[in-house]
Parts: sequence; structure tokens; C-alpha cells
Amino acid sequence: MATWVVYHLIHVRAPHQRIPKLVITGVPEEEEVTRDLLEQAGFRFGEFGIPWANHHITRVEPGKSPSDLVGRARDVGVPRIRWADLVARAKAPVE
Repeated sequence: MATWVVYHLIHVRAPHQRIPKLVITGVPEEEEVTRDLLEQAGFRFGEFGIPWANHHITRVEPGKSPSDLVGRARDVGVPRIRWADLVARAKAPVE
């Protein structure tokens, strides 16, 4: 199982900062977290009223991913959702 994250990239100053907005846990190795899946589940990310502006989705792997992203993704204050719950939410009827 893998962990993915949606993060906000602040690139005005050096070094760049990656601020996690949502951590997705328990993602099967053969699956990917996509904008479409997140939007179907009701998640919206963006900046200045522009959808997905300066926001990215990536798999997080210690030793491979940027260290600031890995460290911040460990913060218990970052919202989290399990893969199974994300998929169920995306497939649920709109009520």
C-alpha cells in the first residue's frame, strides 16, 4: 500500500515549500489518486479562485520524495482519508 498527498506548492521563495492539504493512505500499488477521483469525492483545491492552481498530487515515499513534503505529511494536523473511504465517497449517490 502507498501513501499519496495533495499539496500546495509555494514557489515564490527559494527553497520551494510543499504544504500538504490532504493525505490519502492505503492506496493499492496499482492505483493512482487523480483529480477526477478527488473532485468526484467532493474535494476542491486551488488558489485565487482557480481550480488546482499551484496544487499537485503525488505519491509520498521517504528517501525519494522531497524531504519537506515527507516531514509535513507526517503532521497529524493534515487531513487524512483512507483510499477505500475516498473511493466509496466518490461513488456514493449525490443526495
